[in-house]
Amino acid sequence: MIIATQLISGTLSETDATDEEGIIEQYILAREEAEYELEDFYATATHGDQPDLNSDAMESLRICRELLYEAGLPAKDVAELIEGDPGLEQVRSRTQTTVQKRTIEVKQSRRWSRGLVPYVFTNSTSKANQDEIIRSMRTYERFTCMRYIPWSEENGVTTNKKLGLDHESYLTFIKGGGCWSFQGNLRKPAGAGGQKISCCGGVTCIHEIGHAMGESHEHQSLNPDRDRIIRINFDGIKPKHHNSYTRHLGEHVKSFGYDLSSYMHYAPWSFRIAGKNTFSKLFPELPYKNSYYYLMREVSLEHNCQDECTDFHLTYENDGYLTLIDNKCACKCIPGLDPATGCTSVFKNDPEDIKFPGGQYAIPAHTTGCPDESFTLGSRTQVNEGGNYKRSPFNLGFEVSDNSVERKFCIKDSPADDVFWPGANFCLYRRGGKCPEGFNEGFVQYNDHPTETAPNTQSGELPDGIFGNDTRFEFCCTDTGFSGDELLLSSRKPFVLIKRRQKDCQRIRGNAEDDGIALVGGDHPMYQEDKKTKRFWTAYCNYKPAMFDCGEVIDLDGSNPEVTISSPTAPELECHWLIKAPHGERLKLDFTDFSIKGKPGRCIDDLEIRYMRPGQPGVKYCGPKWDKTIISINNTIHLRLSTYGDSSSRFTATVKLLKDADLCYSAKYRGMTYDGDVTFTRNFDHCLPWAKMSHCEMHPYKIDKFNTILQGNKCRNPDQATGFQPWCYIDAENCVRDYCDVCLIGKCYDRVENCADLKAAGQCVLNQCAKTCADQEPGPTVPKKASEVSCAAPGPAPDGAPVDVSKKSYAVGETIMYKFEYSDYTKLRYCLTSGQWSAMGTACSECPDEFSLNVANKKCYFFPNIKKSADDASEYCQAKKSVVAFPTSEEENVYLRSLTHNNIFLGVTDKDVEGTFMTPTGEPVKFTKWGGVEPNDYGKREDCTEMNKADTWNDLPCTGYLRHFICQTNMSPLKDCLDFSDKCAELFLSNPDMCGKFSTFAEEHCRYTCGFCGLHDSPTCKISILEEGNTTELTRGMSMTSSCDEGFIPLSGDAIRGCQQDGTLTGKPLECIRNCPTGWVINLENMYCYKKFQTRKIYSSAEADCAGYSGILTTASDAKEQAFVSSLKGSSRNIWLGLTDSVVEGTFIWADGSLLTYTNWNTVEPNDYGKDGEDCGHMIGNGKWNDDNCNKKRYEYICKVDVEAFSK
Repeated sequence: MIIATQLISGTLSETDATDEEGIIEQYILAREEAEYELEDFYATATHGDQPDLNSDAMESLRICRELLYEAGLPAKDVAELIEGDPGLEQVRSRTQTTVQKRTIEVKQSRRWSRGLVPYVFTNSTSKANQDEIIRSMRTYERFTCMRYIPWSEENGVTTNKKLGLDHESYLTFIKGGGCWSFQGNLRKPAGAGGQKISCCGGVTCIHEIGHAMGESHEHQSLNPDRDRIIRINFDGIKPKHHNSYTRHLGEHVKSFGYDLSSYMHYAPWSFRIAGKNTFSKLFPELPYKNSYYYLMREVSLEHNCQDECTDFHLTYENDGYLTLIDNKCACKCIPGLDPATGCTSVFKNDPEDIKFPGGQYAIPAHTTGCPDESFTLGSRTQVNEGGNYKRSPFNLGFEVSDNSVERKFCIKDSPADDVFWPGANFCLYRRGGKCPEGFNEGFVQYNDHPTETAPNTQSGELPDGIFGNDTRFEFCCTDTGFSGDELLLSSRKPFVLIKRRQKDCQRIRGNAEDDGIALVGGDHPMYQEDKKTKRFWTAYCNYKPAMFDCGEVIDLDGSNPEVTISSPTAPELECHWLIKAPHGERLKLDFTDFSIKGKPGRCIDDLEIRYMRPGQPGVKYCGPKWDKTIISINNTIHLRLSTYGDSSSRFTATVKLLKDADLCYSAKYRGMTYDGDVTFTRNFDHCLPWAKMSHCEMHPYKIDKFNTILQGNKCRNPDQATGFQPWCYIDAENCVRDYCDVCLIGKCYDRVENCADLKAAGQCVLNQCAKTCADQEPGPTVPKKASEVSCAAPGPAPDGAPVDVSKKSYAVGETIMYKFEYSDYTKLRYCLTSGQWSAMGTACSECPDEFSLNVANKKCYFFPNIKKSADDASEYCQAKKSVVAFPTSEEENVYLRSLTHNNIFLGVTDKDVEGTFMTPTGEPVKFTKWGGVEPNDYGKREDCTEMNKADTWNDLPCTGYLRHFICQTNMSPLKDCLDFSDKCAELFLSNPDMCGKFSTFAEEHCRYTCGFCGLHDSPTCKISILEEGNTTELTRGMSMTSSCDEGFIPLSGDAIRGCQQDGTLTGKPLECIRNCPTGWVINLENMYCYKKFQTRKIYSSAEADCAGYSGILTTASDAKEQAFVSSLKGSSRNIWLGLTDSVVEGTFIWADGSLLTYTNWNTVEPNDYGKDGEDCGHMIGNGKWNDDNCNKKRYEYICKVDVEAFSK
């Protein structure tokens, strides 16, 4: 019977963010952007200057504020959030016609001075919530110099003044609509009530406090690697949450490197539309959002924690950092590296001063005794009603029988010292009447059943409790840290800690833990085995010294380009290897021997491989083999081998330096100049044709990317900003992409176990069995290194020539500029990996480089996506021989808005004569779209014009206000009718309706192929229309669409055909065949219809049912039909085949009377098993065949009917 239990628990998991939380975070982000903008304004403002209340930042803040009002949050929460909103404050300022500078301070830094953060809890935060917040603060304190100090005010003197801080700001923790925080130290003035933060539990609180420390969302990082690691799927994000995924502008944030694993990163389901993800990982195997190593590192560096350690002269490397660790100056290293060496070598030995904390407490005894001589041994034997049980292995010093348990304790009775328990997650036995600092008290009491012949007994010293005819234990439990954070305790002998309820075992450096060793005895409140019973169990974490005198840090370079690593074979291993390449180069890892206990997804031992950044968690591997080559993303590979118990796990690996010169493409351009023939990904998935992916982000008809290289289904990288290396699409519906190993650096490998069987059955598939089936589906030859390829000096274009051809040959990636023969327009060509120059067609262009043509008005436009004042924007465009764009019609106004959703300056001004607006060309404005009371020359200084997001115009000052803008120039008429790209004819063949479907692309790149010019002497395509008995003509670039009659489907030919320059149509005429009825599936290989029936019948009944459709039970007469039927069978375990030897035993014939020329029998089948025999064939779950009893077994079945039978 349980008397009482009193233990505090919290959550470690982060739940999906709610819509309200997303709206709050968007509001906070918009507010901070507006505050930064105002800060910049006031930094240079002079008397009479007023802030820009219609800027993009202020407009975004207004929209987000409206969403906040509409979110349904309690009025109190909304009031707390909008307190000090700069938009609301500045509106009042303008109404009063004075500038209230005190409403927004000019802040040089949002850091917390000296790392000191005062805080206070409001009454709205519960005790459990406060414990969760404190746990997160203790985590920051453990790995940084940040110190969180309760705030108070006494007689007008605040904690900030006592600490000598240069601000009065402090964190005020509230329980408000969801979890949110402002970014950095807002430096709130005295009396403002502090800086509000609503913090939930677990790692969510790490996330929100991270914001308060100045951290931004990682998925909004301006780091260029973001778009090479993830792809944001805006069509999968709820529209009102799009701002939560847009990138930071960059003026007030910086990045130390992209961290996919950061707790500051959203999950792919945060604010998603049902059934979709908000982003895709471009390296799908990498874990995300499960670490705060780099988060703590950034907070330390930005708060200059290293300055706290002026007497500490050790430098740190390999992504380590100097800070206060457990209140002592030390280097914090990535896992496995030794702080004592500045993270330059592997951690192999405990420092001599590592010991258990002093004080009074007790821990369970291990079978080998206590951790060291500072502990004394005691025991307590309880007698109960029986039913005790211990799991195996059981390494505690406990004796367990059916009706008694003897517990042994290691008692610590020593003076307190400077060694303390850091934030962690476990329990101790209490000793000396109180718990160590940071621990919570609790107790468990048992109803024992001692007798005169079997009494409760004890010996030696005991922990606190009551030890009579019943037993009561006093516990000390801590929840001030996270289980995954390593503690540094003595690891020379095994020891045991008590597992804290539903938490994981605490990690101890240099120890391997056995999680889940459990003792079930009587009634115990820690873990209830079954709520319907009174059985409880206690779990212990058993720590055994791991062998970590292994591993090393290895530098590879040109003089040492390769290393072979062999792991030791021993129990309880914890070995680390860090292999490094020079910055900018990569590493290649291959295993020659791999045997790690367990299987993928269920590892017993594991080898973790980190190949992005060494401080980010990697991928854990195990199993009998690993054939896939691993190539680092950056310049390091970090291996960690962990084995548990007696283990034979081992590996031997070779790591080679992968220099830029070894690649088959130019590393500088990240493979943008690759034009080889690889058509499969690094995982051997087949690439999809680029021309069929026009609904995705990248496709051949996109005009703002290097799209001329997108050919067929070959791996390419059209934009180095969004790709590390060449890639391709592998899923058309969701636009899923994967990187390609185009240089064929990696080994071929099999992804499934039964490749030998698939090969024998003639079913080799590259993306499953690339290694086994290499001889049946050969790939491209290994390409030359880019350094071995060159392009000959290029010749002239039809309408221009190279500006400077001073060399006979050019390296891959080098460029040549062509100049148009009758204008100053230029165009670049790149030397590609094939030794050919990039497609160009003509040197001329109707628009300058970077400008795009608006076919409707014959003008060229360029959107630079930067902000400037109106005067500076004018100078910027003039430098590009253009002017700031100005619309002359509603159609042009709409077109300009289509180029950007931001507010933009227009080339419209009344600088010369107030009220008379002129264009940059000196002509009076003929078209206007002023909004409301505009133009009003507010403040007598508004002489320039903007278009706002409502598409209406407003006048505003020409200086001091920043806006986006668009440059405009007139199109240069062309003398010749030519394509600008020599890939146009090829693209037209791939997609004959491209000229109409992608008209902008067609007009800019393929004028001739698409018939935008030169039609007067061009042949036409004559089309016969059978239904009407006449013909029609198509001109060059036009297309026609055909379709099948109802009840028919395409067999061959093309539904869309286009008219080519020679007067012939692309493709072939569409041929149609009769389709199967609804519910049946046609096999185009043999023109039969198939249908699966899920009713189970004996063989003869199934056969009769198929005959009723004028068909037969399905055959599988060759490998292709076998694959078709197996796919149609789906998840069914068994289906009948039209296969029997009932006429002549042992001679199987198909239901259509044909003999077997292809078989797929299962092992030892057919065997005619049993006294009644087995004369009918069926297909089992794995697609193999088996003979079975025709009249006793009932299976599902598939009928096969000639398609023409249905027409009769």
